[in-house]
Amino acid sequence: MSEGLEIKEGRHGRGVYAARAFAKGDAVESCPTLEVPGDSVSGMLGDYVFGSAEDENEVILLLGYGMLYNHSYEANCEYIQDGPRLITFVTLRDVEAGEELTIDYGEEWWSTRNLEPDP
Repeated sequence: MSEGLEIKEGRHGRGVYAARAFAKGDAVESCPTLEVPGDSVSGMLGDYVFGSAEDENEVILLLGYGMLYNHSYEANCEYIQDGPRLITFVTLRDVEAGEELTIDYGEEWWSTRNLEPDP
């Protein structure tokens, strides 16, 4: 388990929650990644991978809790490429214990699935 984090059921299914307070700019979790061919990922798993900035035919599979961060347009975290095979989630503002940690999936994620995010 990643220190300071817990997985709970929430409004949008399972999500990552702060088990303690985090200050703005804190690294919440660093997730090792695997790059895999995009055509090898199908069905529901396709909703949990990240696009590769280096190769449009590859997708990035995050290990750890990386695939469980839910979306919010008012996200309290962002993710950054932190080395060749590592993505780190960092807080955008102070986060209280018990608060869900969220990222903004971006418009493309929703439009390519013909979906609208819940408010």
